[in-house]
Amino acid sequence: MNMIKDRFSQLVATMSPRDRWLFMGLVLTVYGSLLGGVWYMGHGLLQDVRSRIDGEEQTLASLSGLASDQKDASGEVTRIEAELKKNAGTDLSTFVEKAAQKIGISTSLQVRERETSADGNLESKTFSVEVQKVSLQQVKDFLFELESTGYPLKVTGARFKTTTLAGVKVLNVSLDITAFRLIEAATETP
Repeated sequence: MNMIKDRFSQLVATMSPRDRWLFMGLVLTVYGSLLGGVWYMGHGLLQDVRSRIDGEEQTLASLSGLASDQKDASGEVTRIEAELKKNAGTDLSTFVEKAAQKIGISTSLQVRERETSADGNLESKTFSVEVQKVSLQQVKDFLFELESTGYPLKVTGARFKTTTLAGVKVLNVSLDITAFRLIEAATETP
């Protein structure tokens, strides 16, 4: 290393003052260019790292939101499953007959199962419920009784036909009702 230093010192010593200034200018220009290049590349790399960090922070925020949504949905699923298990032992036809007896229209009631389907662990059965020669108030009370008790069902269709019986308008009602039940709960019940 000393040899290179001595050789460089001899080279500079043999130069004229003008050449020394030019050489020093060249050295400073190369040194400044190298520093500028390193700064430029470092600045670009730093910006790239910052943009990746921002992207990862956005991904983390999105995942946190999704985790929160999933936790809320899991709680909702648990609540719905508990509601479904609560009525797992009661068949829809039995439930509908009890509701009709409460209203006083059980003599004109017919309940028939139409179809059964399963989606995952959720079973849905569609029933056709027909009530003949009832008043509008009885129909309203019957529908209220079906919907307000918490039994897992959905009225998917309704057809009303008005007829006159002894000078009084009465309704013949045909309902399509879908009942839901967990397949696990269905196998656990006797």
